[in-house]
Parts: sequence; structure tokens; C-alpha cells
Amino acid sequence: VSMSTAAPPKRLLVLGGTGFVGRRVCRLATQKGYDVTSLTRRGENPLPDDADLQRVTWLAGDATDAPTVAAAAEGMDAFVHCVGLLFDASTPGGGALNLVVSGSKSKPGAESTYDNITRKTALLVIEAMRAKAALPALLGKRAL
Repeated sequence: VSMSTAAPPKRLLVLGGTGFVGRRVCRLATQKGYDVTSLTRRGENPLPDDADLQRVTWLAGDATDAPTVAAAAEGMDAFVHCVGLLFDASTPGGGALNLVVSGSKSKPGAESTYDNITRKTALLVIEAMRAKAALPALLGKRAL
């Protein structure tokens, strides 16, 4: 009887996996053997014919919502933030410009400010990482 001692794949959460950078991160991570989940607004594979992206678990959700990010981060080993916005809701013509420069062809709504989309989502990922890092320390203290 042969038993495999290979470690299970690392679980990676990618916020914004449908954009130019996010797709590349998801693709490379699956090629390296990561179990990849991506939280996006629509929760859909942007390139359904791409074999690497077919292995990603696509979650629909709002990356500006703390409980949504915390739930998506549950059980993850690593996090990558790829959410970005070049033209926000206050940019004249920003909606039309985003259709040209956005990898996911997103059109910003009134709440789509640079602060909400780029900074707030990054801070929520940092908070999820901090919570994960604190968990072993809390468990260790209880065990004493």
C-alpha cells in the first residue's frame, strides 16, 4: 500500500480575478498547483475556454463588504488583491473609458470611487489576513 505524503494544495483567494492582472494571477496560481478562488462582482469566469481559469472557483460578491470578504477568506492560506480602478465615478466619461481599459469591462456606478474600490477592498483583505494570523495565537493561548 502506497500512501502519498504530498501536502494538499495551498488555498489562494484572489480579489478581482477577472481583470487583466487578476486573470494572470489566477492562471499562474492554478498552473503552480494552487486551489484558487476568486471573489468578483459577477462570480463568472471571464474566459470560459481557458483551461486554467476553468479550475478557479468563481464567487460572486461585493469586495467592499467586510462580511463578504471575511467569508470568502475563510480557510484560505494566501490572499492576492487585484481589484483596481483607473477611472472612478467622478471621472468625466469614466464609465465609457472603463469599458476600454477594464479587463472585466466594468462600468463604475456612483459608489465606485477610487477610495471604495481600490483602498477599501485592500484594507478588507489586510483585515482578513490579520484575523487569520491572530487565530493560531489565540488557539495557542487557550490550549495553555
